[in-house]
Amino acid sequence: MVNNQILVLVNNSFELSATEQNMMQLLEQKINDLIINNFNKLIYLLYRADINEAKLYHLLAQHKKENASKIIAALFVQRQIEKQEARAMYKMNNVPHSDEERW
Repeated sequence: MVNNQILVLVNNSFELSATEQNMMQLLEQKINDLIINNFNKLIYLLYRADINEAKLYHLLAQHKKENASKIIAALFVQRQIEKQEARAMYKMNNVPHSDEERW
């Protein structure tokens, strides 16, 4: 199930170290602060990070009792990982074979 995968992705799959867990907690706190104090900025950051709006709404609806900032933080991290993987794949596929092919 997609919603469980996202939450598990951050906590279990990466087996976060204490420092990484602290970073996730800090991200959750910052997101929570934006939810409370500057919701427009949060929306802007989610847009800039290219977070899937439909997925976000779906996860928030599925986990009404869970902390929204935790769900948003997990989505944010997941999206950054997806971007890195896509860049790596693109880079691998576009490596020229010789100096002549570069031009």
